[in-house]
Amino acid sequence: MTLSIIVLAAGKGTRMNSEKPKVFHDVGNYPMIFHVLDTAFSLKPSSLNLVISKDLNHKKKDIEKLYKKIFFSNQIKQLGTADAVKSAFNNKNILGSSTSLILYGDTPLITKQTLKKSLLKFKNEDLDISVLAMRPKDLTSPYGRLDIEKKKLKRIIEFSEASVDQKKIELCNSGIMIVKTKLLRKSIEKIRNNNTKSEFFLTDIVEIMSKDKFRVGFTECNFYEILGVNDKSDLSLVENEFQKIQRKKFLEKGVTLIDPQTVYFSYDTKIGRDVTIFPNVFIGPKVEIGDNVKLKSFSHIENSRISKNSETGPFVRTRNDVIIGENVKLGNFVEIKKSKIKKNVKVSHLSYVGDAEIGDNTNIGAGTITCNFDGTKKNKTKIEEDCFIGSNSSLIAPIKIKKRAIIGAGTVIDKDIPEGKTVYRKSELVRKNNKKK
Repeated sequence: MTLSIIVLAAGKGTRMNSEKPKVFHDVGNYPMIFHVLDTAFSLKPSSLNLVISKDLNHKKKDIEKLYKKIFFSNQIKQLGTADAVKSAFNNKNILGSSTSLILYGDTPLITKQTLKKSLLKFKNEDLDISVLAMRPKDLTSPYGRLDIEKKKLKRIIEFSEASVDQKKIELCNSGIMIVKTKLLRKSIEKIRNNNTKSEFFLTDIVEIMSKDKFRVGFTECNFYEILGVNDKSDLSLVENEFQKIQRKKFLEKGVTLIDPQTVYFSYDTKIGRDVTIFPNVFIGPKVEIGDNVKLKSFSHIENSRISKNSETGPFVRTRNDVIIGENVKLGNFVEIKKSKIKKNVKVSHLSYVGDAEIGDNTNIGAGTITCNFDGTKKNKTKIEEDCFIGSNSSLIAPIKIKKRAIIGAGTVIDKDIPEGKTVYRKSELVRKNNKKK
């Protein structure tokens, strides 16, 4: 069986009330469309066709950066899902496949496992068309209903066209379909727009193929996998489900989450063994956590690698390409930006380290800042191993502090410090008697 995949992403998304295209809104800090495309490409299709509108043309380069082997089709007018699929056939590569899988760019939680199960059933039962079905938690949800007679799927009734009794049917359409390619191209031409929306509904193909005596089937999946996004309320529901999945995954891998509901993960989060995450922790994109790390409350970690036996927080932020070595302590109210912190370093409280490299066994005192911006460009601070930086010090970059140097508390450094030197700024304490009235 050769497989082509058609991903429909031409919807206007007007209910999102946003300048950003709907399918580029994030779930787990990753655009919805990328979730879907990652899953689609994991099935190793012979071709993948993304149907977009002109409103998404400016995003084509962003998509092509990640997905080299992708074909684009433009749906010129918004005439419904069947019209969108027809526009995909402008790319003749689809015709070389025996089977077509139709996905949607706004259903980011669909899994590879579910799709593989559906494709296997389609093949084993020698079906001509198969629908992915589910049972929503709320029967008022506007999903199409599956009309089944004698265990055979006869048609899909769009919610807007359904009667009161038909809306009580529990088994609903996800929108995802598997169809033999030649039959899809032939049968889609028979779809008409005789409905209240004057649109060409892809769902009508089920009834058409059923009446033509083709083999029609369905596979049932979990409801959360096909949650679609039409507005910001839907987006929050999908994000919530994504976080549930991530939390469950990491708990099963042995990560300790003291209050799971308050910890937020990204799509690419990597976590080692024996890690403890305290309440109210946010993990952004490009984060890798080593073994036996503790992330204390209100740690906000982005684009960072934290090595084993280290600790952050409470109230720590790391961002913009940070590497934290082994056995490092980042204490309360510390921010690390675009820096490399080597092993056994302590930055225990109230400090900012930006565009810096800090060597092994160095201690950074409270209130220390690297003054990395001169008003025009960012400059580097390099502190070598075994240094002691006293509290409330200001290190004006570019600057190098050689190993075993000691900086006294309250010192402003604007010159390189040689190896093993102790420097401090001494200011005289002035005492005055209060004037008597």
